[in-house]
Amino acid sequence: MDRDRRRFLAVAAGVGGTLAGCSSRRDGGLELDALDVAGSPGGTVGVAPAERVVVLDFFATWCAPCEPQMDHLRRVRARFDEGTYLLSISSEQDRDAVRSFWREHRGTWPVALDPDLRATERYGVRRLPTLLVLGPDGEERWRHVGLAADGRIRREIERAAGG
Repeated sequence: MDRDRRRFLAVAAGVGGTLAGCSSRRDGGLELDALDVAGSPGGTVGVAPAERVVVLDFFATWCAPCEPQMDHLRRVRARFDEGTYLLSISSEQDRDAVRSFWREHRGTWPVALDPDLRATERYGVRRLPTLLVLGPDGEERWRHVGLAADGRIRREIERAAGG
């Protein structure tokens, strides 16, 4: 088992830190490094910008259900391109592995690295993939662990937006 996977599993099991499941966007302006690849701009990105519906996708390159999840997220992204903030987050340290995964699975939105598990812990992520939908007020409106279909994700985004 590689080092990134062991570290994620240790934290998810509660070893090495407390998982504080944050249900609010009041995250202290948490920012992560985004990769410059495909639809991801590189630089620093906010995890949950204020006043927008936010979809956070916690994934890993070694996670089998994370691969088909990319197809569903790409369809969601096409539908909500301007009004919804979509960010995929990997706790892996191997930038090249994440870049390769992103290209292979045709990511068209920002992908950020969370090697220190700041976002992972803040949002209480224990298994992958995990999707979160936050409303414009910053409150967590929906959490799904495992593969989620694009139709369900779209419905939860619309619900979080008040529509």
